[in-house]
Amino acid sequence: MLRIAVCDDVSEYRQELTGCIKSWSEKRDIPVRVAQFASGEEVLFALESEGDFDAVFMDASLGGMNGMETAVRLRRRDSPASIVFVSQYERYIKEMYAVYPSQYIAKPVTEQKVAVAMDKVRMEYEQDEIFPIRHNRVISNLSLKKVLYFASDRRRVRAVLEGGGEQIFYEKLDEVEKRISAGNIHFLRIHKSFLVNERRIARFFAGQVEMQNGQRLSISRDKRGMVRRYCMNFL
Repeated sequence: MLRIAVCDDVSEYRQELTGCIKSWSEKRDIPVRVAQFASGEEVLFALESEGDFDAVFMDASLGGMNGMETAVRLRRRDSPASIVFVSQYERYIKEMYAVYPSQYIAKPVTEQKVAVAMDKVRMEYEQDEIFPIRHNRVISNLSLKKVLYFASDRRRVRAVLEGGGEQIFYEKLDEVEKRISAGNIHFLRIHKSFLVNERRIARFFAGQVEMQNGQRLSISRDKRGMVRRYCMNFL
């Protein structure tokens, strides 16, 4: 079952969006549990008391803590939820790009728009891949969903994991990137020394990305154009 949060300070919009999600659920025969919230603070409280959501559909222009700030706080708490911003104001697009939304839906919402978003949420929910590594003649399997990023110092690679753990192995980062590129979980090469999990990025800056653990990693100058174009694909 997919756990979905719908957050909008207008009750009519919450009901409309919830109805579209439930319609998708019936057509795809995939059970969902939808929780409605009127503020970003309520979403964060529910996250603490009830655990993670699989997706959060959120109005960008909430009263009080707006959608942008709520998204940043979700990522800082290591929430893997897909974030889908819903807004009728184009002026928020640049801010959405900075906090790395999963998707963007322009109001008014329709069943078709929501179905496209939910299909992607489902795909992300189901995805995981095992990445074998060798260290001290022992082969271990990494879950790529749990990897925030790979950091390389020559041939020594650190896989930094959710929860603060890490795994060390020896391989060229170019080879790691090549092996991962054949799969469905996408990583970005933002620097000769950093390969980052796109689902674990909290925010983009001009010359850095902030990961969900709060750590900022540099984007090399020759990669900034690529990263900028990549970000815009989600808007």
